Amino acid sequence: MFRHVASFKLKDDEKDMIQEIKRRILELKAIPQVRSIEMGIDEIKSPRSFDFAIIVDFDSYEDYMVYDTHELHVPAKEFILPKVSGAAAVDYYVD
Repeated sequence: MFRHVASFKLKDDEKDMIQEIKRRILELKAIPQVRSIEMGIDEIKSPRSFDFAIIVDFDSYEDYMVYDTHELHVPAKEFILPKVSGAAAVDYYVD
């Protein structure tokens, strides 16, 4: 299994968009290559916290690559990324 984990910090004036972002991310379950997807919204709000994180599992790296350019994923990225001031990702194989 291949896992994509990403954390995002929203621009201060975009924080009210979090529920719309969550809706759009969870719609990505419709992509056939997505084995599972979850989104967590930060509760602690510490200075080092990111605002939300996603975890997406795939059967393979190749499935991840299909997802990354999928017609449902691209518009979600185009909506979300302009609202982001920082991001970090880790992509790895799960034993």
